[in-house]
Formats: sequence, structure tokens, C-alpha cells
Amino acid sequence: MSAMRESLKIDGRGVSVLALVLSLVPGCITEPDTVTDNASNVLVQVVTMRAQSADIQGLGELSDFLLSDVCFADIDHPPCTVFNDNGAVTLRAVPKDRTQVAADINDVTFTRYRVTFTRADGRNVQGVDVPYAFDGGFNVTVPVTGNEVEHGFILVRHQAKAESPLREITFNRSLILSVIAQVDFYGTDGSGRAVQVTGYVNITFADFANE
Repeated sequence: MSAMRESLKIDGRGVSVLALVLSLVPGCITEPDTVTDNASNVLVQVVTMRAQSADIQGLGELSDFLLSDVCFADIDHPPCTVFNDNGAVTLRAVPKDRTQVAADINDVTFTRYRVTFTRADGRNVQGVDVPYAFDGGFNVTVPVTGNEVEHGFILVRHQAKAESPLREITFNRSLILSVIAQVDFYGTDGSGRAVQVTGYVNITFADFANE
């Protein structure tokens, strides 16, 4: 292989050509990119995914589904006030190989999440049929011991209720929009290997009557 390396230095392309040849020679193949190959030793599970609405009186109860009011308006709070809706996820991590002893290096730290809205009828144009997808920060470490960890996040942003298609529902109680919110959580284990887990919540958007 040393002779091959010397011969490849003849022109300025030697480095790139050498990289190509080395990748094809047995014994010179580089290790795969474990960050993108789901090579983590841990399995993260979504135990529960719940949501809660909010209004002028505060936060509602956590539920397995969300009834999201696109506009809060009554005689004391005209013309329209919007509130974000929150989500809460419970996560659990366990070793893929149950014979392994749990180690801190397999703990998973999640740093961001992405919410994407879809409809069952396949009409999923963002800003037309469904609200825009968005990313958010998420800071929680899930130990590989199997202990459950709950953490909150924003599920529906304030601005979504001021944009199409939710804006058109305001003051029109004959319109109702049902969607599925897919929430993808992204993180890494202690070795820097990527870990992703996904949860789902049903959401019904409407301009519900306010007292």
C-alpha cells in the first residue's frame, strides 16, 4: 500500500484519489458514521404523550388529546386573545441488549424537537391546510436505568393561531380542523451517537365558546 501511496502523489489530485482507493482496499475501510446509523446502545420509548390548552384563567388539565381554542374572546376580553398550547412527554430509556449493565455513557440527552401537523385526508400543505411545522429547544437527560422522565414543551405556538389555516377559523364556529401532531425528539447518548424518538397527539382546532 505504501507504493500505491507514493504513485498517487504525482499530481495535485493525489489526496482525493488516495481516499477513493483506500475505501476500496480491504483492511483500509474506515469506520461507518455512527451518528447517522442508529448505532446507540440504548432504546428510548415514549411512555405517554399528553397536551393541555390554556386560556385567560390559566392552564387546563393534561389530556391524551387537545381541544385547541384558536381565539379566546368574551365580554371582558375583546376582541380576541390567543394562547399557546403545551405538550408533555414521558420518556424511558433501556439498553438494547438487556444483558448489559446500565452505564452513564448510555444516558440520552435530548436538545431539540420538531412538531409537524398532518391531516388524515392527505391535504397537508403548510400554511394552507395545516399549521406550519416548527422546531424548538428541548433540554432533558433520560437515564438508561429505565426510570421515567417527564418534560414539557410548546405544542402549538401563539403565531400559529394568527396564521392560516387557523386564522380563518376565528369567529367562525362552523369550521373545525382536526390534525395529528407528530413530535420528533432529537438527542445523543454519552458517546455522541444520535437518538431519535417520536410521539403523536390528536388536536382539534376550533373557536370554542368562552364564558
